[in-house]
Amino acid sequence: MSAFFKSRSTQLTILVISFLLVFIPYFINIPGLDWFSTKLMTIAAVTNAFTIGIAVYSQYKRSGRFIMERRKGWIYHIYLVLLMIFMIFNGIVFGQHTGGYDWLLKAVVTPLSSVIYGILAFYMASAGARAFRARSPQAALLLIAGLIVLLYQAPLTGSVFPGIEPAATYLTNTFGMSVARMFSISVCIGAIVLGVRMLTGKEVAFLGFGEE
Repeated sequence: MSAFFKSRSTQLTILVISFLLVFIPYFINIPGLDWFSTKLMTIAAVTNAFTIGIAVYSQYKRSGRFIMERRKGWIYHIYLVLLMIFMIFNGIVFGQHTGGYDWLLKAVVTPLSSVIYGILAFYMASAGARAFRARSPQAALLLIAGLIVLLYQAPLTGSVFPGIEPAATYLTNTFGMSVARMFSISVCIGAIVLGVRMLTGKEVAFLGFGEE
């Protein structure tokens, strides 16, 4: 039986049937199918919740190995494990709207998130410095537009150069908006193509099968 469910054709069949059961009720009103589609999506949501639990368990095991073997940075894994235990304990026993849970969230989790975004800012600045190299007229235009928009984000620049606000607003509402919409359309088309490849069996890496 396990070999039957592990086979590629069986998994693709289950995928196609599940997709149709969720996709068809959006366009065709079939009695009973809407209810079944809702139940199927609920099952998927519960499954996702279990995957989060598995991820937490995997992190505990990984941190435990770091602590037992005294690898580099093991002291930070102790801090991570204790924080996860305190957050889970407070959330399950006392709820998410208690003082202890809110304190942990605002005093520990939020500052750590800010640190992560701060670190990412350096990588973004480095990538921007490499991208903003005027090696061609198109790159020079990109450099000028990006510099205007970046300077507009600083309050001091707006007070020193009042004329930069309309220029930055124009660039954001015209060229920036058009590029953002083009990017969204490209992402949607790519998602549709990927979905079609998954349903037709041409993309099976997500099922655990390698390329043939």
